[in-house]
Amino acid sequence: MSIAPDYAAAEKILELRNLTKWFPLKYGVTDYAAHKPKQYIKAVNHVNLDIYQGENLGLVGESGCGKSTLARTIIRLYEPTEGTIFLRGKDISHIKGKALRQERPSMQMIFQDPYSSLNPRMSVYEILDEMLQVHRMVPKNRREARIAEILEMCGLGIETAERFPGEFSGGQRQRIGIARALAVNPRVLIADEPVSALDVSIQAQIINQLGMLQETLGLTVLFISHDLRVVEHITHRVAVMYLGSIVELGPTPEVFAHPRHPYTKVLTKAAPVLDPTNRVREYAIDGEPPSPSHIPEGCFFHPRCTLCKDICKTAVPELRELAPGCFTACHFPL
Repeated sequence: MSIAPDYAAAEKILELRNLTKWFPLKYGVTDYAAHKPKQYIKAVNHVNLDIYQGENLGLVGESGCGKSTLARTIIRLYEPTEGTIFLRGKDISHIKGKALRQERPSMQMIFQDPYSSLNPRMSVYEILDEMLQVHRMVPKNRREARIAEILEMCGLGIETAERFPGEFSGGQRQRIGIARALAVNPRVLIADEPVSALDVSIQAQIINQLGMLQETLGLTVLFISHDLRVVEHITHRVAVMYLGSIVELGPTPEVFAHPRHPYTKVLTKAAPVLDPTNRVREYAIDGEPPSPSHIPEGCFFHPRCTLCKDICKTAVPELRELAPGCFTACHFPL
C-alpha cells in the first residue's frame, strides 16, 4: 500500500453529491391501461462520497449492490438519474459531446472482464494508438514511442504490440486493459474488480502492478472488489455499499478492526482466513437481499438486521461521523 494522503491538505479530486441511478423496468400497454405506477431498478441511491488526490479508496459489498453501476455512472457511461459529479471542482454530471471528451482523459476505467473489454480484431498497438488518436495526446511521430513506454510500464514488451488479445492469457489481457487506461495520463483510475476473473497467482501480480503504478504516477484509485482480503491490504479508506447506498466509510484499518454497521460486521467476518485450523465461520445473515426494484422503507438493511427496532423500519439513517473520518448510516451503531 502506498502512503495515505494528508486528508487535511489533499485536494478532493472527485466529489459525488446525492448521486442516483435508476433503470426503468418495462412498462407495457396493459400497465398503462391499469394506471400502474412505473417501476425502477434502484441501483444507486443518493450516494455522497469524496475521493482525495493520491488515495486508494476501496468500494465493497455483495454482488448486485450497485458497485459497478456507481463506477459506470461516475465515469459517465451511464447518465445519472439525479445528483452531481464534480471532477476537480467541475460539474461533469450532464455534459455531452466535445465537453465530455475533453474530460475523459482525466478519468479512466479498468473493466472486470479482460476477455470482453478488448476488441479481438484490433492489435495491441491499434488499441493503444486509438486512445492516443481520439484524445490527441501526442503527435503522430511520437505515438510509437509512447506505446512502447506504456507497454513497458505495464510489464509488457514492445514485441507484444502487433499481437491480438486472443493470443494472450487473462493476466496479460488485463495488463493491456491497464495500459489502455494509462495511455491518456489519467488522474483518476476506476478499477472495477480488475482481478476477479483471474487465477490467484496472477491476481497478486496485477495488484502489485497497480500499486507500483499508483505510487509512480500519483494516481487516485477507486478500487471496487468483493475480495475483502485484497481491499484490506491495498486501500487507504473503504466504503461499504448495500442496496445502492453507502452504509459505512472510514480508514481501512479502522473499518476492518471496529466495524460500526451491522452489515459491515457480518461482511468482514465472511472474509476467509488463512488458518486451516479455524473452521468457525461467523457470517450468516438472515434472509436474502431485497430486490433493488422493491427497496424496503426505512433502513434498507432492517429486514436482515438482528438489531432492528421500530425506527429502523420507518426512518432512513443518515451517514453520520461517529469518530474522526469514520461514518456510519445506522440508528444503533456498534
